[in-house]
Amino acid sequence: MKETKNAKTSKKELQFAVCGADSIPEIPEIMEVKSSKDWISYGKDNKFPMYLWDLYLRSALLQSIINGTTDYVIGNGIQSEQIDHKAEVNAKGETLEDVIKKCVNDYLIFDGFAIQVIYNKIGQVGQLYWLDFRNCRTDEEETTIYYSKEWDCKANPKYISYSRFDGTQKSGSCVFYFKGHKTRGVYPIPRYSGALNALETSTEIARYHLSAIHNNFNGNLIINFNNGEPTDDVKKDIERKIKNKFSGAENGGKFLVSFNDSKDNGVTVERLQDDNTDKKYEQLRKDTYKEIFIAFRCQPQLFGFVIEGSLFNKEEYKQAYDLYYKTVVVPIQDDVVRCLNKIYDSKEDVITFVPFELEDTEEQPSENNPVE
Repeated sequence: MKETKNAKTSKKELQFAVCGADSIPEIPEIMEVKSSKDWISYGKDNKFPMYLWDLYLRSALLQSIINGTTDYVIGNGIQSEQIDHKAEVNAKGETLEDVIKKCVNDYLIFDGFAIQVIYNKIGQVGQLYWLDFRNCRTDEEETTIYYSKEWDCKANPKYISYSRFDGTQKSGSCVFYFKGHKTRGVYPIPRYSGALNALETSTEIARYHLSAIHNNFNGNLIINFNNGEPTDDVKKDIERKIKNKFSGAENGGKFLVSFNDSKDNGVTVERLQDDNTDKKYEQLRKDTYKEIFIAFRCQPQLFGFVIEGSLFNKEEYKQAYDLYYKTVVVPIQDDVVRCLNKIYDSKEDVITFVPFELEDTEEQPSENNPVE
């Protein structure tokens, strides 16, 4: 708001400017870019996997689906008749199951994972290390894996290069690089790529509600002081005191008291018409949640989100689980097993996953974030 003085009158005119976001936040594109470097850029700025990881950290719903699906894939653990699957597989003291769980988590976030394979003196697998997929890049021929923790902060990052696992190398170390099936290039495309906008929307809605609470829900009141125009310093002091007294969740329910020497100089409070923005956002949240669950091909009940009007009994949970297990969980397990068979150069399945016994699970809660 700014003040202007008309040349023909001494009255002040108030002019209001329409304020709002300058632009819609840009969501990084899924693309591969050739550069002068040896590796292909993973996204326009080579930071697309960092964006996916950041989105995973910011979205409670995405974490719930990914972490829950990881647990479904691991089930009650792994078994093996060919190797000692309970033995440590690296100097960090991790077991094969520990490494697999990290790989499955990466598979669900990025649709790919990487394992460093170190051979012993007799050409057998000596150690296995999970590699953070965010930090992996590859060349156009997909024969070399470049690993660095500096892709997002330096123009010329320090990196380590590894030969990509091809089954012929039996000494030193190499990297087994798996890029999933939903790809046409050297990098994977996340299975929820069609729901990136919905995920961003859901996180922004949560931020809106947080901001609304800290700002006393909405700017729906105008307080008019009718006893003259004070100096800028006094204006700021009045604004600060009102903000401190009435903004924030802890100040809810407080009321305003004004002492005036006359009715004409009294403080007036005008309420703006409520446009039900919070209710509109609530419906939008439900719509975006549906889109996200569709992208993962899962039922909300499996991750603690109950459909309104549903009792969510054990039978419904079992039906939803069986479908998700057959269409999503088992294919992921099969991919992991095939990869390990290649690493261990085995014609037999190196491991098997022990599925959950649903009869041992507790009855699910009946109310928790219902989705229509």
